[in-house]
Parts: sequence; C-alpha cells; structure tokens
Amino acid sequence: MSYDVSIGSFDGNYTWNVSALFVDHIPANRFSGGLNELDGLTGRQAVEVLSEAFSRIHATKVNLWKRTTVGEADFCAKYDPPNGWGSTVGALIFLAQILAACAANPRKKVRVS
Repeated sequence: MSYDVSIGSFDGNYTWNVSALFVDHIPANRFSGGLNELDGLTGRQAVEVLSEAFSRIHATKVNLWKRTTVGEADFCAKYDPPNGWGSTVGALIFLAQILAACAANPRKKVRVS
C-alpha cells in the first residue's frame, strides 16, 4: 500500500510503511490523522498543516536528543520500517515535496488516496 498525493501538476506516492511518522505529526482533525488530513484542503490550507507537522517533527527530534548523541539517529530508528520499504528520510523528502507543491498551488485542492 502507498499514499498517493496530488495537487496541481504534482502527483507522488510513498509507502504506507512510514505512516507512523505522518500520523504522529499530523493529528486527526477531520479523518484519522496523517496524510489523509490533507485530502480536500486547498494548497494554502495544507501548507499550514504541513508547516505545523514540520514543527512537531523538529520537536520530536529535539526530544530524542541525548547528551552524547544528536537526535536524528533515534528519530530515524523510531520511524524507519523494519521491512526496509521506505525510510524516514524518504518520507521527510516526500512531505517537503507535498509542501512545495501546495505552496505553488494555493487555490487547488489536495487529493490523497
């Protein structure tokens, strides 16, 4: 399974195996949380949701920081799927691509399936 996301000329997908990252940082509002929350929003509305998600992601990374290590390794370990399909870094890049597409298409609707 994968998430298929489109807005404007952007049409991308990413594996569902990293859904915990999306659900943990995009809280349930209209649906069950995660990327599904973007479905039907305008690009402008989705930019706000995604900006908040990146703030939450940063806070999680900081919270995982230990005195002797930076938080990125623990952050990736928390969200990298054990089956190796997808990665935390890939999911973050996918979120950034969606954010850029939404910023470029503020009046168009996001579709997530």
